[in-house]
Amino acid sequence: MRRRATVSRRNFLRGAGGIAVALPFLESIGPARAGGSTAPLRYLQFMHVQGTLWDEWAPSGPAGAMVLSEILSPLEPVRDRIVPVVGCDNPAANDYGVNGHVNSGRTLFTCAPNSGNNDLADGPSIDQVIADRLDAPTPYKTLQFGIGGAGVGEYQALMAGSQDPVPLDGNPQQIFDQLFSDLSEDPSQQPTTIQRLRARRSSVLDAVLGEFNATMARASTVDRQTLERHADKIRELEIQLGNEGEAGVGCAVPTVDLPPGYDPNDQGLDDVSSRAFIDLMVMALACDMSRVGTLQYTNYHGPDYPWLPVDVPGSYPEWHSMVHDLPNMADRSAARAVYRWYMEEYAYLLQQLAATPDGDGSLLDHMLVMSTSELGNPATHSTSNLPIVLAGGVGGQLSTGRYADLGGARTGELFVTFLQWFGATDTVFGNPAYCSGPVAV
Repeated sequence: MRRRATVSRRNFLRGAGGIAVALPFLESIGPARAGGSTAPLRYLQFMHVQGTLWDEWAPSGPAGAMVLSEILSPLEPVRDRIVPVVGCDNPAANDYGVNGHVNSGRTLFTCAPNSGNNDLADGPSIDQVIADRLDAPTPYKTLQFGIGGAGVGEYQALMAGSQDPVPLDGNPQQIFDQLFSDLSEDPSQQPTTIQRLRARRSSVLDAVLGEFNATMARASTVDRQTLERHADKIRELEIQLGNEGEAGVGCAVPTVDLPPGYDPNDQGLDDVSSRAFIDLMVMALACDMSRVGTLQYTNYHGPDYPWLPVDVPGSYPEWHSMVHDLPNMADRSAARAVYRWYMEEYAYLLQQLAATPDGDGSLLDHMLVMSTSELGNPATHSTSNLPIVLAGGVGGQLSTGRYADLGGARTGELFVTFLQWFGATDTVFGNPAYCSGPVAV
C-alpha cells in the first residue's frame, strides 16, 4: 500500500492512553458533497477467477422481477441492492496476443492493449482512474487485497498507468497493523498500542465519551443522528464479542481473528482469508482510509476448496483443468458449488457494507460495488458475457433490484458510465476501438 497523506486528528475521537474511535463522515466537519449528500462516493471491485457456469449463473424472468439462479442465490438477502448484468463483453482481450488467461486478466479492468512484450497493459485500470478523478484526501489512494496471497501470476489486473503494475497486499495481519497504526499517539509505540487496544476490556466508547459528547454538541442534526447510530453499532459489536472493547480499534468492525499458524498463501485457508480481507476492507472504507478498493482472489490454477462439501479437482489434475472440461464434466455440482461460494462471499461483503452507517445512510448506499471475473466461459477462455453483478446506490444513481441486459456493450463503455457516476467527464476508457461512450445500465 502506498501511503499518501496523514489522517487528520479531527477524524477520530480520542481518549486516555491513546484509545481512539474513527468517526464516520460528518457533514458539519468534512467538506460539502454535491447534491447535498452527507457522505462521499466510494468504489470497490470484487474479482473472482475462472469465469462461471453461464447457463447456471444468468438470472431469468422479467428484469424487474428477476429470478436469481442457483449460483446467484446467495445474493437473495440483498436482491434489492444488486444489478446482475448480462450482455457485457471484453473484446480488448482478443487483441492481446498472449494466452487466454493473460489476455483476459490484463484487460479485465484496463480494456487496454499490450505493446511492451512483457504481458503488461498499456493503460490504467478503472479503479485507479476513478481514484484519480475523485482525488480524495484519504491516507491511501487505493487499497488492493490479494485473497490467497499477493502473487497474481497471469492476472496482473491492476495498473497505475501504461506498463505500471499495482501490487496487491496479501497478509491481513500486516494490513491491519499498517492501516490502523495512526491510532497510536506516539508512532514509536504503534505496535504496543495496537496490542494494548486489542486486549483492553474497558469499553472504547466509554474511554472517549468526553470528546464524543463535545462532538455531539457542535454537530448538525443529521450528524448527531449519524453519531448515535455509529455509537450504537460499536456497542452492539462489543456485546456480540463479549469482551467489552477488544474490537474497538476501528470503525465498529472487530479485529482480525486468524487461526494459529495461519499462512495467507495457503490456498486451503482461502475461506478464512476471504472473510478477514472483507472485514478489513469494510473497516478501511468506514474509516475513510481510502475510497477505492479491490478484493482479488489470486488462487486461480490449483485451489481445491477443502471447506466445501465437494470433490475438487475430482479426477482432474487441478481446478484449471477441471473448468476447461466443463462441457463434458459428469459432475457439474462441484464447479457449481465453487462459483456459488464466491457469490456467498460477495453477499457477505454487501451485507457488511449495508450494516455500516455512513452519512445519511449506509456505506452501500454511497458506493458502487462490482463483482466480476476475467472470463465468461472458462472452457474456451471466452471474454463475452462476463459474470458482472453491480451493487450499491451510488448516491441514488443506480436503480437496483433488477438485472440489466446491455446487449453486447463493451466493458470500456460500462466503465465510462462508472466514471460519469463519479462526476467525471470521460467519454472513452481503454482502447477507443472498443468504446463509443457510456452505456445505459
